[in-house]
Amino acid sequence: MRTLLVLLAAFLLFLPAPRACAGVAAIHADALPQETAVLAALDDVRQIEPFCSAWAPDWKFPVPKKDIVDRLEKDLGFLNLALKSHPNNTELLLLAGLVAHYAYNLDVPQTHDQAMSAFDRVRQSAPTDLRGQWFQASLQCQTNETQPGADAFLAIESAHAWDQLPIAFWDDYMACASVTNMPAHVLRASSYLDRLHAPASPQHAFLADIAHKRFDPFDPAKAYEPRDVWQGASAGPETQFTSTACGVRLQAHRDWTVNQLAFSNGSCVAYFGTGTYKAITRNLRPSILMLVQQPKPGESLQDLSKKFLKGGTFEPFTPSRCPSSACIAMKGLQPEMYKVDGDGQAHIVVFERDQPDFPGLLFESPSVPPKSDAAEGPKFFHPSQTLQRIPGKLYYIVLIDMAASIEEPAMKDFDFFLQNLAVE
Repeated sequence: MRTLLVLLAAFLLFLPAPRACAGVAAIHADALPQETAVLAALDDVRQIEPFCSAWAPDWKFPVPKKDIVDRLEKDLGFLNLALKSHPNNTELLLLAGLVAHYAYNLDVPQTHDQAMSAFDRVRQSAPTDLRGQWFQASLQCQTNETQPGADAFLAIESAHAWDQLPIAFWDDYMACASVTNMPAHVLRASSYLDRLHAPASPQHAFLADIAHKRFDPFDPAKAYEPRDVWQGASAGPETQFTSTACGVRLQAHRDWTVNQLAFSNGSCVAYFGTGTYKAITRNLRPSILMLVQQPKPGESLQDLSKKFLKGGTFEPFTPSRCPSSACIAMKGLQPEMYKVDGDGQAHIVVFERDQPDFPGLLFESPSVPPKSDAAEGPKFFHPSQTLQRIPGKLYYIVLIDMAASIEEPAMKDFDFFLQNLAVE
């Protein structure tokens, strides 16, 4: 079953099925069996590729669809016959898989499985050849297998330098990221294509424009509601909170209380009560606070940290994790703050992050649009808007306040928070 993604920005935009950029140009003709039938099939597919490289609901080409189907079926027959004599020829397997993919685009039965099988055989016989995984991912992203397709593209990307991957790969990657709701990945792929001096493409411009429109510019004068800044989601046994605007993702245990999630006085605020834990005379909850804010003019990170080093004595400590390249980390003592339950203790970690090239990228993962049912018609998917990251450098402050009598469990909570803190 095929996937139809409908994007709504200022007006309704229909995203056409991605063009299969993993095409015949990626096949090494000189490594094919130099047999007349194989080379004739290659030449034929080159000619008809513009008519079948993508599925479309309506046939708008001057050549009858049946003629293209007949030629694809004939070419595929010759290629499958050649595979009996050359079962491990990588180029032949890729070409046969590609022709089966094109036939699938024209609704020829059984060809999806033929294409997947051919690409699987490439992956098994030539595991270092990225085209098997790439061609397969391109097919998956044009079907309801978008999740494994996108995962495969991300895996290929992570294993190669971006400028060592072909232009056609980034075209396919961009299309797949569009249908799996990863606009920051779309914009990065678009940037790579520009840097690789890729030929101008209407699809490239179309997808990049849609991705740009998915991000709402941050307005420092606006009073944002918590739901505009923070999004919560289940993360196994924990709860995950993400703020693309603040460039942060954090996790909280399910038994923690959420005291505040907000954007207040120019700062992103996340404030939790952990525990509770048995102190000497009563149960107490440690408090973990995180603030994210732009530096004031002329304000250094050291200046900011000093604002929190009041009301006690402080000395440096080494946190279990610094979420940046460097941190200012101080621990403080306020004698008898909790009376019989002990002195007050605070641990503070302060760090900074520059604005990344593609804000939001760290927090994106493939998501699957709704499946369509032929009997019910297409389903429409309206992806949510994302508030753009606060521009420029950001300062991050993470602190815990606790009584000395519950220091051990409280510090475990603080370490958990730091270990699971992701910042852009």
